[in-house]
Amino acid sequence: MSSVLKQQFFKAAVSCTCASVLLAACGGGSSEDPAQSTQASSDGAGTVITAGSMRWKKQTTTTTTTTTAPAPAPAPAPAPAPAPTTVNRFACGGSAEAAVWKLWDGSTYMHNYLVQNLLQDRLLTQHDVYALYEFQIISNNTWFMAQRCGEPARLREVAQHIRTAYSALEQTSTGRQWICRGGSICTDNGYLGKEVMLASVQFLGLATQVANALAHSGATLTDADKQFINDTIQITVEHMARWGSDWTINNLNQISTKTAADITDSSDAYFFSDKYLWQIIVYSELSGLRQWQRDQGFAESATVLNNATRMHDHLSALLHLFNARVSLLRTSTGRLGTEMSTADMADLDRGYWRLAAHNGWSGYDGSTKPVQCSPTKQLNVASSSSTRSPDIGWDFNHARRLVHGMDALERSRDTLKSVFGMTDTQLPSTALPRAFAATLVNTIWNGDKTSPLFSNYWSGANGYYLAQYDSSTCVEGYVPYGITDSFATGGYITWARHFPLIAELGVRLYDMMNSPTDSASPFMTKYYQRLSASGDPEDKAISQFMFIPSLVDVPNVVGW
Repeated sequence: MSSVLKQQFFKAAVSCTCASVLLAACGGGSSEDPAQSTQASSDGAGTVITAGSMRWKKQTTTTTTTTTAPAPAPAPAPAPAPAPTTVNRFACGGSAEAAVWKLWDGSTYMHNYLVQNLLQDRLLTQHDVYALYEFQIISNNTWFMAQRCGEPARLREVAQHIRTAYSALEQTSTGRQWICRGGSICTDNGYLGKEVMLASVQFLGLATQVANALAHSGATLTDADKQFINDTIQITVEHMARWGSDWTINNLNQISTKTAADITDSSDAYFFSDKYLWQIIVYSELSGLRQWQRDQGFAESATVLNNATRMHDHLSALLHLFNARVSLLRTSTGRLGTEMSTADMADLDRGYWRLAAHNGWSGYDGSTKPVQCSPTKQLNVASSSSTRSPDIGWDFNHARRLVHGMDALERSRDTLKSVFGMTDTQLPSTALPRAFAATLVNTIWNGDKTSPLFSNYWSGANGYYLAQYDSSTCVEGYVPYGITDSFATGGYITWARHFPLIAELGVRLYDMMNSPTDSASPFMTKYYQRLSASGDPEDKAISQFMFIPSLVDVPNVVGW
């Protein structure tokens, strides 16, 4: 498959083309701060896991010595051979983990695509910063698996590739930046010569997670490891200090007072965007890294010390906005019986996105496509208040960021307090990850264990996603359940630690993917096409690389 076609696949796979209509959802552009934007243009209920509690495999060695053996005594009757040790397929070292590394190791398609195509060709040669975005979203679940399974060698391996991306940073008057100078997305949307915050912050989410996992691995760190960790801290602080300008902090505090009723047009000015969640993730991982520096006796750099107050204030404003936009809901009936009917459920930005241009048919789930773009542009169902869902916030695809967000906040709670001075009141409730998982089960899932499907919107609305029609735009969007495969590729299955049912659904899809009969079924072909027998082999490799790691070493999945 050509590089152009593969980029088209990726855009479809994550339901985000970042065309002008989708800037709010994709987080495009250089910065919210007008001054920074001008500068960029001119410059061209699970267990709470703490930073030190990751489990690592113990390496064992056998020493053999040669001596003169005495004459052997008569051999006793042979004992029965021990039963072979069977490793559960979803445990570390099992067949699922082996399948992931088989996709990656050597001159495989996945290794060549991620390293050669994305980092070497697109980032270093074309200076297309969306390669950073792709690298994170395709591979991050694998490095989380390496973290859970205690694989420091794997973390070192990806650290080398992250270093490659660091070499593409350009020095500007406001610190090092990845500046977009090529690629179709930047060319089409006016990002050439600018920093694209979403691509940068999403990649820093990956980089800081890998560095933090390596720092707290318990493995003996090499000088190269320490240099990578310190470089990651320095580069991250440069970015966060720039993004946390006075204007940005004031703006975050201002929009945190806005309610859904204050949204009266299609503007995204008051949205809690994925860029904000990624910044919380980065700060969470950074707190663990800075704590590691202190524990090692490393002096913090002048850049870190000079921006400590700014980063504290920026993080405080981000958390304040996040907490203001989380809604806790409860239902009188639950798909898991009493347990779910009494469980809090969580939504994000509920109702704030109802008037967005690309959500005009979020409440319409009819069989007739509201918008038809081929062979002629045609409006089949007029958009109105009745076709819009009044309660929608994030869609199911972009909400995959919540998986990383909840994980980072759980692991980093102590270091967010010790390093950045956050308090329990400022930090989200420790019950919040379980509440988001409860929404996944009770609202978004269709209730069918045999043929699991998931609604297009986190609120449970299942209308057409991204459909848009106006004088200059025609986008047919995604049909109801059209982005259901985000459950498999988005890391949601790691939430099985909260509800075992999620493990059951993930294993069901894994078994269907590997069954010749089930993989070729109409259900898989229609809803999980990239994991089905009819899927393009390269597309399938990408989706498997995103899907399988989220099953490995996850409580309630291991044992199936």
